[in-house]
Amino acid sequence: MLGRSDLWRAFLVVALGLTLPAAAGELTQADLLRRMLDLDRLATPPPPGERAGLFSSFDRAAQHVEDGRYVNWDANNDAGQFLGVTPDGWDIAADAPGPGVITRVWMRSGGGQVRIVIDGQRAIENSIPALFDGSTEPFGNPLSYSAKSDGGFVLIFPLGFAKSCQIHTRGYRDAYEIDWLALPPETRVQPFSSRLDAEAEKALEEVIEALRNGLTNRQLFAGRRLSSAAAQQDLAPGQKLEWKIERPGTIRGFYVSITERVEPRELYVMHNLVLRIRFDDAAEPDVESPLTEFFGAGFNRNPARGLVMGTDLWSDLPGEFPLESWFMYCYFPMPFAKGAVIEIENRNTDRRKPIGVLLYLRIDRDAPPADALRFRARYREENPCETFDYPVLETDGRGRLVGCVLNVDCPRRDWWGQGDHKIWIDDDAFPSIAGADTDGYFASVPGLVQESRPTHGVTLAAPFGKSSLYRWHTLDAVSFQTALRFTLENWQRDELEDVYYATTVYWYGEPGRAARFDPLPPQKLGLPGLRIPGAVEIETAIRGQDWGRVRRQKFERGLVELSGEACAYIATTAPVQVEVPVEQAGKYRVRLRVHPRRSFGTVDVRDAAGDRIGVAKYAARGADTYAIGETNLKAGANTLTLTCDRPAYLDCLILERIDP
Repeated sequence: MLGRSDLWRAFLVVALGLTLPAAAGELTQADLLRRMLDLDRLATPPPPGERAGLFSSFDRAAQHVEDGRYVNWDANNDAGQFLGVTPDGWDIAADAPGPGVITRVWMRSGGGQVRIVIDGQRAIENSIPALFDGSTEPFGNPLSYSAKSDGGFVLIFPLGFAKSCQIHTRGYRDAYEIDWLALPPETRVQPFSSRLDAEAEKALEEVIEALRNGLTNRQLFAGRRLSSAAAQQDLAPGQKLEWKIERPGTIRGFYVSITERVEPRELYVMHNLVLRIRFDDAAEPDVESPLTEFFGAGFNRNPARGLVMGTDLWSDLPGEFPLESWFMYCYFPMPFAKGAVIEIENRNTDRRKPIGVLLYLRIDRDAPPADALRFRARYREENPCETFDYPVLETDGRGRLVGCVLNVDCPRRDWWGQGDHKIWIDDDAFPSIAGADTDGYFASVPGLVQESRPTHGVTLAAPFGKSSLYRWHTLDAVSFQTALRFTLENWQRDELEDVYYATTVYWYGEPGRAARFDPLPPQKLGLPGLRIPGAVEIETAIRGQDWGRVRRQKFERGLVELSGEACAYIATTAPVQVEVPVEQAGKYRVRLRVHPRRSFGTVDVRDAAGDRIGVAKYAARGADTYAIGETNLKAGANTLTLTCDRPAYLDCLILERIDP
């Protein structure tokens, strides 16, 4: 029952529209905003009654469980699905009982209207684009934005509620995800209001500054008894850099760099450096991952600048190493009661030159609380993935899920991410968190565009080939009391099983509660090369001599993959003949793939009779595949003639049979 003071406050807020300071013991709007930056909370066991949830447009046909098995588990109509309809005709996208907080809203597209009802009172009603474009107070970049101009709308402003929160839409039929956190029943939450009080305004300024420019040393380290440690070693293949800490403490800043002035020219060098961390004499590694994947970027050190993890911190952190300019960084607190062992192993067997590695730590010397959770991160891959529900994490005890990095390699131009993310919490029969396609979890849209945001990003994007995405959970960490299971659907057309999947998952768990992960033998680090159906490798199919040379694939300020890991550098303007074998006679569509970072003029392609099939004309840097035309080919070997009007780097011909 509400007391007289509570009734008076409610009257002032509702009837007069005032925003009042929170009552003593209340979780305020300022508190919720600052939780976005409160990393220590992640290492604290979640209190009973705290539970994450998700409202989404997942296909409701997959919701049925009969005789212990799921029915229509692969249903994929993950758009336009709602909980019901309000009396005035709005679709109900979310209906959360209080106390709680909405932690994230993602919508794939921007048509229609949205209404947010907090504790029975309308808080916001606007067009869907206006909810995200900064025109709705107090939202705006970086807490609300569109991932692309044509979709991927994201809101990460916390919306607290004491009794209930409903989110309604009208005229919207696309996919959505709304993350929320149920708080313990005794929690008193200040309901969200668009009119922030002074303390909430101050907290909002702090959050915006951190999301835009990163966490400051004051936010990370102020008031702590810190010590620093640094180690540098040139690692030959098979060698390890090892560092031991033999006392209680918490790692609060974890940094790694490569000491070479120019980054390695070979691909995947830093993927083949393996990071391991053990806390308190653990039998299995608490952390085991390829180095770049651990810091949020798949395959190579592509730029990533997340709030808690990244690969692109430019700083002169350790004064004793003044030549260093960039660091990969991790700010997730890593508490330990006895000590820690950190090692970085060089698994690059094809690279004889040693790799200079620098490790730098900021360590809190005070012992952590006795019940502090342990930080964990583990890598897993399937090549190719043959599991429909690809396993990301399965663990027990109390803890919090705090992040995931996904790497994929798809040999087709199809969108590979139609599968949902699913998280079973504690004793779930059906997952409490059932998403609407992979892009919803990573807050993007197909086709992917490289971007780096504080809570999520795409560090590598390709129409086919390799892509990498990350998501970090702070305010929206997924709490569990007894168990958690996390999967990603490998949903492919025609049930194809040709996509490479790899994940690094991050969570806090109780000491001694190890999850089920296999060790990382060298073969588990192997990556597929660029796979293009119907590719004919020009560098191995050219007849004759004096045409040029073979150029091998290598790192060029980012990942540039070549089919067959090589291309042909055509140095002559004379015609060159390419042998093209096909198994079945018929009409074929011909495309030409070139090196995407090398210009050319024109490439004339003719058939065995000398008739022109088509001409490729250079379009722009980054364009890699050009339509040539159609031609009839016989079964067995065929000869096509290519003529370049200037030197050119040609990767492969791509043949696609046209059904009669």
